[in-house]
Amino acid sequence: MKPTAFLTTLGLLLGCAATNFAEATTPKQPEVYVKLPSRGSFAGTVANNVADGLFSNGDTYKGGWKDGKPDGIGTMRYALGGAYEGEWKNGLRDGKGVMSFAGSGRRAEVRFADDRRIDVAVAPAPPAPSATGFFLLSDEEITGSHIRNKLVYSPLPLDRGFDDLTPEQQGLVRSYYPALDAGDDPPYPLTGGKELYKLLESMIRYHALKDDVLVYVAVDADAKVSSVSAASPLEPKFREMIATAAGLLKYKPAKCARQPCPGIVPFNLKLHINALQ
Repeated sequence: MKPTAFLTTLGLLLGCAATNFAEATTPKQPEVYVKLPSRGSFAGTVANNVADGLFSNGDTYKGGWKDGKPDGIGTMRYALGGAYEGEWKNGLRDGKGVMSFAGSGRRAEVRFADDRRIDVAVAPAPPAPSATGFFLLSDEEITGSHIRNKLVYSPLPLDRGFDDLTPEQQGLVRSYYPALDAGDDPPYPLTGGKELYKLLESMIRYHALKDDVLVYVAVDADAKVSSVSAASPLEPKFREMIATAAGLLKYKPAKCARQPCPGIVPFNLKLHINALQ
């Protein structure tokens, strides 16, 4: 396994926290935010209302384009697997098309309305994640108290595998995958990403890292990691460390028609330094 960086700038990045280490006088609290996936910005050509290019999350698109979004007939190939060829409206899949499903590669005619499949019975849209989410606490207490700092924030539990999530949480994970067939399951860290997040917190603390990182871990049908890609403005040595750590986690494979199949696990992360008051 050889980690690689495949993008240099991510349009989905929210920017770095502005903290001047030379002048700051308050303690610094390292934090990791696990964010929801986003397609991000588009880079490519647009001529005669036809676009051809790459979104910053790795999705590629070629087809009709209007007001900065897919519109008309177009093909989107997803970084998390699969593709959709068909009708779009205002940036959403809307109308008839053909889907190549992630993992299995099976192709089928589909119908969408406002990006929701209407040709099959699908689970209702998952509720929006809690504003507080889930967090990982520091091992050390704040001086003069019995309170421990919150180091990692996530819309999903940090130390649970897919089978241990609630049905609503599983639905939220499935919603990350735009080409997942109804009834299929995505790959997922076997016991959550806690160990990776703890390592990231340590790296932030000792190297003052402040940036966004997008990591894709490809997992085969035997639950073995086949490749890891890390995209971030961070220095290559840090990208490689993070990618290697993500590749060392254990994963469950995706399931296609209840059988193990390959898939990709995304980690969408924001590394942050918070100046405590």
